[in-house]
Amino acid sequence: MIIKKYIIPLFLIFSGSSVAGQETPVEEEPIEPVMEMTYLKDTEGNINLRSSMVNYVNRQPVPLPGLEIIFYAGEDSLVSLGSVTTDKEGWAILVLDEGLDLPVGLDGSVRYFAEYQGTDNILSAEYEVYVTDVNLDMELTLLDSVKTISLRAYSLVEGEEVPVADEDIYVYVKRMFSDLPLGEDFLDENGEFMTEIPDDIPGDAQGYIEIIGRFNDHYLFGTVENRQTIQWGMPTKHEIPVSQRTLWTQIAPLWMVITLSILLAGVWGHYIFVIIQLFRLRRIARKEESATLV
Repeated sequence: MIIKKYIIPLFLIFSGSSVAGQETPVEEEPIEPVMEMTYLKDTEGNINLRSSMVNYVNRQPVPLPGLEIIFYAGEDSLVSLGSVTTDKEGWAILVLDEGLDLPVGLDGSVRYFAEYQGTDNILSAEYEVYVTDVNLDMELTLLDSVKTISLRAYSLVEGEEVPVADEDIYVYVKRMFSDLPLGEDFLDENGEFMTEIPDDIPGDAQGYIEIIGRFNDHYLFGTVENRQTIQWGMPTKHEIPVSQRTLWTQIAPLWMVITLSILLAGVWGHYIFVIIQLFRLRRIARKEESATLV
């Protein structure tokens, strides 16, 4: 009885510890991606659909490369536009040629739809935008020696041009990091806008600048832009300045280098002279000691 009294609890303890030692594998939860899509109609009339796929880790977006994004157009019956794989930045860009026949809704807009079908590790995602097609023309002219930018926006309804009125339009000059705003206003009843460009805008070495007329992420039209390059800027040359020898530059003045070199040479010369004298005194002491012994 005593043996049973202690054996049974020991058996339960060891059996429990062995079960606890077998860790249950933890299944990783699949990634829940965040998808976005933007619309851009460029100068040539091509439609650029840009879809991004990211995963937020500690509130920071992490790109998801190598995912196949499928693009569609239409409402009830979807028209496949093609598929693109996301790059290392998580972007998938599909370019549609001008004049492509797309299904148009009753309100005149086109529904663009992007879809990622998902895997065991990454959940599915989708995004849609509704865009009304609009055309943006830009004309650059000299009116009485004044550099003038003229914009005209219109949409095609049953083959006829309908002006786009009372919509906000922007004009920029392309810069290296961010575009330089030149003008902003509402289109008039004819869908037109006109502004002047200053004469002191820096250009390249020949004075060329790139002028941009744009609808910026419009709630109906998306982003629509027209870009033209013209020789309306000030020629600029970016030359590397010659380094000067001053007290506040990395290269010291020549007189300072010469003075410091002379001072250091004098200091080290004294060190060498002292060392030589020490060896000579040692040699003289040895001679005197040998003469005394004789």
